[in-house]
Amino acid sequence: MDDLTTRLSRTARATVRAAAPLVLLLALGSACSQAPDAPGSAAGAPPVAEVRTLAPATLEPGDEVPAPTGPVVLTITGGSVHNVGDRLELDRALLDRLGSVSYEADDDQATGGRRTFSGPLVATLLEVAGAGDATVMATHAINDYTADVPVSDASAYPLMLATRTDGEPMDVAGYGPTRFVYPTEGAPELDSPEYDARWVWQLDRITLR
Repeated sequence: MDDLTTRLSRTARATVRAAAPLVLLLALGSACSQAPDAPGSAAGAPPVAEVRTLAPATLEPGDEVPAPTGPVVLTITGGSVHNVGDRLELDRALLDRLGSVSYEADDDQATGGRRTFSGPLVATLLEVAGAGDATVMATHAINDYTADVPVSDASAYPLMLATRTDGEPMDVAGYGPTRFVYPTEGAPELDSPEYDARWVWQLDRITLR
């Protein structure tokens, strides 16, 4: 009986020794799979909008911007890039060449619902326009509404120059032909009157300063 107990004890110890490396490997694998959060992000925090790329840019910063061939929908002054006199005039075709992204946002102020917007990022627009050291975008709308929008918003958020709503080109009655759109997910600080005033629709002019 003592011999049987001894044999069982030796077998148990051998089993533990054999299993130990496997347990260690499993523990290491578990630790490796739990990657640390990205800098500046909180565990479980929602992303700042789910930005999807619809089309790449074919007009890059530093490229010569041709004069528009269609109706001008946006004029930019104060930048280093001009195509008509001292201005950068853009039609829909030129804006499309800046690339296109898309995300959903709650458009409570204008259409009163959740919409999918698409158009170029304002950051791309500023680079192509040669914004340089400008810190403010002085915006003007067709209805004479004006608002100063910090250039820094374009780098802090995926601020969009929307040209389409739910896939359809925006006309003036639909708050276009261009407008600024901010994300409404993952950035609660944007839900304030300060940022509400920067949702400029029927946007037709930007002066960089």
